[in-house]
Amino acid sequence: MRRFLKTIALFLVPAVLVVGVFGAALIRSGELAPMEEVRRAAAEGRLSLFGFAYRENIRAFKEAVAGARGAEVLVLGTSRSMQLRSRFFQTDSFYNAGGGIAYLSQAQHFLERMPQHARPKRLLLVLDQYFYNVQWRVYEADDSAKPEQDSTADIAVSLRHMLWDYGNGKFSLRQVLSAPEGTYGLMAAARGAGFCGDGSYSYGSELLHPEQSLDAGFVNTFERIEQATNRFEGGETPDEAAFAETRALLEYCAANKIAVTAFLPPYAPSVWQRMQQTGNYNYIPAAYAVLRELFAEYGFEVFDYSSLPETRDDQYVDGFHGSDRVYAAICVRLSRDSALMGDLFDAEALEALFYAPGNPLFVTFAD
Repeated sequence: MRRFLKTIALFLVPAVLVVGVFGAALIRSGELAPMEEVRRAAAEGRLSLFGFAYRENIRAFKEAVAGARGAEVLVLGTSRSMQLRSRFFQTDSFYNAGGGIAYLSQAQHFLERMPQHARPKRLLLVLDQYFYNVQWRVYEADDSAKPEQDSTADIAVSLRHMLWDYGNGKFSLRQVLSAPEGTYGLMAAARGAGFCGDGSYSYGSELLHPEQSLDAGFVNTFERIEQATNRFEGGETPDEAAFAETRALLEYCAANKIAVTAFLPPYAPSVWQRMQQTGNYNYIPAAYAVLRELFAEYGFEVFDYSSLPETRDDQYVDGFHGSDRVYAAICVRLSRDSALMGDLFDAEALEALFYAPGNPLFVTFAD
């Protein structure tokens, strides 16, 4: 019997060691950290990068941090707003709440749930074109305006996924175990991917190998256009219900003394060209024509940056997400186009960032 137990122990020791090492890596990476701890670190300026691999709380996280930070300049939008960096702006009071909404209807609720004293003085609103597509509305759940609930870490599930990902070569233990303080989440620790302290998003090591992207050459995006699906549904006439939601949002902002600047974000040049060739996206210029008048009614402004001729395909992470360089170019445009926000930008410095040599997918700030 004693010999049998020793044999079992010999088999179990390696397994226990493996579980122990990977469990320590999970803890060290911050993947198991409670959301309250992550939010507190972000609100207090102690968070350097946040990116969970096995759970997601983006909307709840952005609402909580935006409310705690009370920045005078707030960015609000989907993932297509996340590349707006605080260092593009000449202000010490900035937060990017990109990812805080997935649908237009959620924008007003986001602001309403913020404490009154924390609401921004200036709002930079990024309006995805498909918000105004009638077909997009069918994807929105009836309860989409409800606050997102915190997710909790499941240690067993996380450990199982981590072992699988490690076996597939998706990360190194050395990198995870040496993650700097202020890092929360395996994606952040292993790939440098996640939300920065200012709320903007870093794609991390993904930008070093764009040829490995699922949308390399925009193959996936072109397929969406061909099939008219997944945010690339076509349409002639914009959604009247979306205009009603926009008016309600602007009325709310006007009543709460929030100056609103908005823009329609860019597509990669070849993607925009393909969209135009199909003739299926006439709802976009039609929507912008209405939005321009609607924003002007309230003394606000909106710009159509769907196409930015000064940018190149290799400056886009995928067919409809621009890199840091693209958003630096957007800020150059805002410095010239915006009466409400133009004073926040140094156009010359931003142009230098945009045209600087190096990887076309990110910019390098001088220390």
